[in-house]
Amino acid sequence: MKKFLLVLVILSITFIPFVSAHPFTEETIPSLTSNAPAGTTQVIVFYSEPVDIDFSEIKVFDGEGNQIDNRDTDYYENELSLIVTTPPLEDGIYTASTKVLSKVDGHLVPSAFQFAVGDVIVDPSLFDQERKADLVFLPEAGARFPGLVGQTIVLGAVIASLIIWGTQNKQIIKEELEKVENFHHGKFMSITGIGLILVFISDILMIAIQTIRLETSPLNSIQTDFGIIWLARMIITIILLGIWFGMDRKKILSKKNQIPMLIASLALISTSSLIGHGAASGQIAAVVLDYVHNLVSAVWIGGIFYFVFTLLPTFSQLKEKNREKMSLVLIPRFSIAFIISIGIVIITGPTLMWLLESDVGIITESVYGQLIILKIAIAGIMIGLGGLLQFKVQKNAEKNFHSGKISVHKKLKNSLKVEAVLGIILLGVVALLTNGTLPAGEIQKVDAQEMIYGFQTIEFTDNVKFDVDISPFSSGTNTILVKVSDFDGNQIHDSNQIKVKISNPSKGISPIEVPMELTKQDKDDPMEFQGELTFGFSGEWLIEIEAQRSENANESKLLNLLVKPRLGDIQTQITEYELPEDAKPLYPLYDGNNSIWISDASAPRLWQFSLETQEFSSYSFDGLTTTFLTQDSQGNIWFTDTPRNQIGFLDPQTKEITTKTIPKLDPVISQNSPLFIQADFDDNIWITIINKDKIVRYSPELDKFEEIILSEKESLPFALAIDDDGKIWYTTTGAGKIGYIDSKDNKIREFTAEPPLQGPEALLFDHEGNIWIAEHTGLGIARFNPVLESFDRISVPNKEALPFGMAFDKYGNIWFAQHTVDSLGVYDPDNNNLIEVPIPTETTFVQFMTSDGDNNVWFVEQQSNKIGTVKITEIPIIQSQIQKTNGFELKYTEIASPLIALGIIATSLFYVKSIQDKRRLNDLINS
Repeated sequence: MKKFLLVLVILSITFIPFVSAHPFTEETIPSLTSNAPAGTTQVIVFYSEPVDIDFSEIKVFDGEGNQIDNRDTDYYENELSLIVTTPPLEDGIYTASTKVLSKVDGHLVPSAFQFAVGDVIVDPSLFDQERKADLVFLPEAGARFPGLVGQTIVLGAVIASLIIWGTQNKQIIKEELEKVENFHHGKFMSITGIGLILVFISDILMIAIQTIRLETSPLNSIQTDFGIIWLARMIITIILLGIWFGMDRKKILSKKNQIPMLIASLALISTSSLIGHGAASGQIAAVVLDYVHNLVSAVWIGGIFYFVFTLLPTFSQLKEKNREKMSLVLIPRFSIAFIISIGIVIITGPTLMWLLESDVGIITESVYGQLIILKIAIAGIMIGLGGLLQFKVQKNAEKNFHSGKISVHKKLKNSLKVEAVLGIILLGVVALLTNGTLPAGEIQKVDAQEMIYGFQTIEFTDNVKFDVDISPFSSGTNTILVKVSDFDGNQIHDSNQIKVKISNPSKGISPIEVPMELTKQDKDDPMEFQGELTFGFSGEWLIEIEAQRSENANESKLLNLLVKPRLGDIQTQITEYELPEDAKPLYPLYDGNNSIWISDASAPRLWQFSLETQEFSSYSFDGLTTTFLTQDSQGNIWFTDTPRNQIGFLDPQTKEITTKTIPKLDPVISQNSPLFIQADFDDNIWITIINKDKIVRYSPELDKFEEIILSEKESLPFALAIDDDGKIWYTTTGAGKIGYIDSKDNKIREFTAEPPLQGPEALLFDHEGNIWIAEHTGLGIARFNPVLESFDRISVPNKEALPFGMAFDKYGNIWFAQHTVDSLGVYDPDNNNLIEVPIPTETTFVQFMTSDGDNNVWFVEQQSNKIGTVKITEIPIIQSQIQKTNGFELKYTEIASPLIALGIIATSLFYVKSIQDKRRLNDLINS
């Protein structure tokens, strides 16, 4: 509940602009979680915002601290990524040190990370040793603080002078008006002059700090992107000083004289937004909201400075009676301005936060969030003092008005001085936020998925309920907590102990009893038992829990548990093997006999890669190409030769290749385009004819072709797969459907998702009979449950990925090719996690994958002429790495939406009250 209330306050009192992000590291290649192959020659770093290459660098150090890179840091893909080359790296742990200059806010951000090369097992404790960038840049905060105060004072003073003092009815002081206006002019020029001096000093300090940080000349600092914005800010500051000297010569402060200062001040605060969070996000809406925050903070805090240091001293020149009346009548006028500002922020504040960071957990756990809490506390005190003026000072003054004993000016002056001091402190906190790191930079969960550990279940027998909790639920030592009760949660009266046994029948591990200790036995609560059990390795384990009863039969429950590492707890190492000749390897097939067979899109040949010798062999035939492969029960490797309109097979014993031309199919005016190929359990060969909306079955025994016509035109049948019942499943990439053909009678049944699948191409069955489909143009993979006839979709994070071929690893994770980017996608269907694993080689064009007998994943790099495999190592879990949660999750939108609605209602009511107070006081004073 406390956390909930805290977030409500954070969202409702976000008055001051959130500005200035930093370029924190989003991804590195290599990284500590994925071993790079020996011989790696480059290090790549991706950042959250653009960086300046002239003042940015990556250094790579070996285990002895020697710098080994080629000192050639450059942009990689764009201004969001850097690359440095190295000599071929040997096995070991390396450290990369980075220093980058933000093109947005001008901060020079140092950082460091480690990565592993070759066959190295990484110590899990190294994950916590990566160097983080500074969370708050104190010198920059100190330099920008005077400018923040100064621009707030100047803009707030000119706005308040125009819309509050400039529109105020001055009839009651008409006899003293000339003297008051002259004095007001002097005070106004003093307060704005102080503000402009602060801005000017801040500008000088900003470029000085930047020059020192970059270790360069001021001229070079100005030539950076940040320097250009600084130069614009300095020019605007000089223009404002010129306007100020011109206004100072005037005897009267007219509206016409103030307009140029207002325009220039509005331009000045825009420079803050151009080096802010909004600009870093690249979203125009965020920049606009950031600017609005600067504006309303000036109306609020700058208005307070104007009130206490300009208007109230001006009123002190009036006769006592008029002084008190003018002080009283201006309270509701200022309240109206403040309430309008608050109303705007209640709408824009949560929206801006949503654009920049919407993870409630990250916000509340970061240093940034702690600074926001401090800012809220100060703002709350200021709002409380303002309420005190309106509900106490103003109310008492109204009550005593006719008696003539009102005392407003002094109380107002004292209270506003306190608010002015608090306003300066608040702006100091904002300066720290301005030069601090966003929560996502401190707690780097950007585009990452939360890792949830533990297993919980509630199981029932005839009379007993078992509440089971296993943590962290991974290989190694785990804590098991069991609560035993009846169905209503009461204690079992004749049971005070349980037995827990663990076994793994598939590995021949007999049941082992786990010692359990009674940890809780309150009268009205279930009994709790705790013990330690060990899963020696990942896989399927059986847990038997038995409640020992004295007056009734014992009751037990058997749990079949799949123990596997989370994706964040695996370390990957990619090994690549280059083909001995120029080729276009396309489709890999594991033959179950220690070989990977590979089709070649550039020549009429098949490649064989021996897993034992790691050598390639090639076999040619009379044709043009090989496209897709399948294997029959005799071990023959079948292929399609698409441009030659033929299929064929290689006999693995004789290594002879036999081909067979596919008959011309209607319409015969166009050539057949045979594509995918699949053998069934009777050794019939099925082929998709993608341009004819047909699937062909070939019987080698009868040497006969049979065509099956799909019902929909331009359906473009693509991939094939066979289920345990012998049904042939297919995808239609044109129609966006999947379907199957019953091999017994050739009957067809099709299924469509809602909305239809986008470019369904590759197919893969899991061990539960579900069908996985790669949506090539739909940017995702889908799972179809044939029993429920339902689709589930999983989107991929990379919008340029184009998912294609798929394969399963030894943990049941599904790997998929992303052939337009140099990375493989990995999805854990048991824990709903998805990550990407980078491929060391560039421009690989991976389209298809397979798994060998040990469920190692293999893939083919068509453009780089290689095949690759992924070695997966489970990283032991350290208990300290597991985040504890209380099971209560806050969703940002669920908080923000009702809060905005309540805020609009509240500010509307206070606005109406202030309008009524203003009219009532005007009538009262004029009477």
